[in-house]
Amino acid sequence: MLPLWRDKVRIVLCKDRLIVLHYQGGRRPRIHARQVFSYAGQESGWQPLLGLLESVLKNKEWKAADTQIVLSNYFVRFLVLPWNEAPLSAEEKIALVQHRFDEVYGEASSGWDFRLNEGTFGTPSIACAIPQQLLAQLIALFATSPLRLKSVQPYLMTAFNACRKELGKDPSWFVLAERDNICVGLLQDGQWSSIRLRHVVSDWFEETMLMLERESLLVTGGNKHNKVFVFAPETTNVATIKREPWVISRLMLSPLPELSKLEMANFAMATAGM
Repeated sequence: MLPLWRDKVRIVLCKDRLIVLHYQGGRRPRIHARQVFSYAGQESGWQPLLGLLESVLKNKEWKAADTQIVLSNYFVRFLVLPWNEAPLSAEEKIALVQHRFDEVYGEASSGWDFRLNEGTFGTPSIACAIPQQLLAQLIALFATSPLRLKSVQPYLMTAFNACRKELGKDPSWFVLAERDNICVGLLQDGQWSSIRLRHVVSDWFEETMLMLERESLLVTGGNKHNKVFVFAPETTNVATIKREPWVISRLMLSPLPELSKLEMANFAMATAGM
């Protein structure tokens, strides 16, 4: 079957749930089915979610659908690496990435899998890390499933790709808010200058404002870039998206005919970039 006509499934792994969206293939793909599988157990981390996923993958309706896994930023770590003039092999680049993660996270990084997205000439690169066992078990689950695992991506990447046309080239902050964590990154000339993650313990917008103030001092030395793009599709509250002296723009997903406004919020992490 041609890739255009294959069904597509996107599965999002969050701290407390799986978000599943099934697109029926064809010239005009449409949402065929969607469901949220919640996890209310006491065990933390990604292991209990894979138990849920194993059950989800038994759905015979999906047949040989192409599947993309999106990981909540809760499971991912990021570093922005400065431009390196030295010519390095692919193995040396990953070794350098691992060394930098070791410096920042210590022994915790010894069991992580690293990926490097190199910037253009003279610009920083972005590196990410996820637990090696998480990736290995995902691959093993799909090896016995009729679905085809096409990619595993951090939510930051899918969300950024969905929004990048609206960001422009001026220095700006990109804020990605999930239910339980925030990602704040500085973009300059379309390239990442910094990325910071934080767990949300109260009001996400107030914590974002605190992060922006701190990051502005740490990253820019007080040379404040006040343009802020906020992508928080899981919340429908727009009244609080305003705070001087920041110039804040709310980034929105295009509505889908198959989903109500509430469903757009519930399935936002699965629709971004599709």
